[in-house]
Amino acid sequence: MQDQKECLSNTLKRKLEEFISQGRNKFYLRDFAEEAHITIIEAEDFFMPLLKKSEIEGILEVRCPSCGASLGTYRKYFDIPEEITCEFCGEEFQRSDDFLEIVLEVKGEFFRSQERSIEPYRKKTYET
Repeated sequence: MQDQKECLSNTLKRKLEEFISQGRNKFYLRDFAEEAHITIIEAEDFFMPLLKKSEIEGILEVRCPSCGASLGTYRKYFDIPEEITCEFCGEEFQRSDDFLEIVLEVKGEFFRSQERSIEPYRKKTYET
């Protein structure tokens, strides 16, 4: 069982490195889970330690249930107004998990070690 968790963790680290190498250091949790072929719960379990270490930053994006427009981002759930009116279509709705997207952004140095490993090669190039 531990081997399965470790294998999944390594697979998800590679997927995250792939996102970053494509310039996608800011992304929706849902998109990551879909592309990695895992559940949202598995994605949350993977990112939770990174959030706690501040290597990943998370924000909540409110989306209109009617037109899908982004209506702002918030750091905490209770910062979101209880009553929301869409400025695009006029839909009025209550704050709910159903209308939120979790947005993650890579902030830490956790996946940036590849950039540092290039340095010795640069020095050799300059020396020759």
